[in-house]
Amino acid sequence: MTGWQRFFLLLVCAFGVLVLWPQYDGAGLAFLGMACLLWTCVIVLFSVLINLFAIYKLEWIHRLLSIGFIGLMAASLLYYFPLKNGETPVSRLKDNKWPTLQDAQEGMQRLTFNFDFVRRNVHRDANFVNQKLDDASDKTKEIKKSVKKTKETLDIIVEKLED
Repeated sequence: MTGWQRFFLLLVCAFGVLVLWPQYDGAGLAFLGMACLLWTCVIVLFSVLINLFAIYKLEWIHRLLSIGFIGLMAASLLYYFPLKNGETPVSRLKDNKWPTLQDAQEGMQRLTFNFDFVRRNVHRDANFVNQKLDDASDKTKEIKKSVKKTKETLDIIVEKLED
């Protein structure tokens, strides 16, 4: 197994954790980013050591080390990935809370972004930015009307006082 294959399996494990346990917040994403960075460095070191000691020539030892490495990587993600309420995937598995199909669908939804490039344009009411701008312009018009009314009433009062 090459270093690129190990890196690809790291990405698959990280993607699997994100999809199967979608009850994470910003700390979970930060953890996963740092874990991927750490495991990438370990993969590079592991690949250098395998080539340095020519372990790749002994295929059964190389496979055994690679399987152990992948298991260690997946176990570290499951043991330390922070979910809400201070839980981890392993603590949920111990409580017999296995990921369901609904969890996987929710996890896939969290990893995708939903933006309709074809139907959205600047002049459409469904565009959220325009709605906020339209609301703001409506509010300013209302404020101008109320200010104008109070100014008119003040002008009337001032004219009465001057007379």
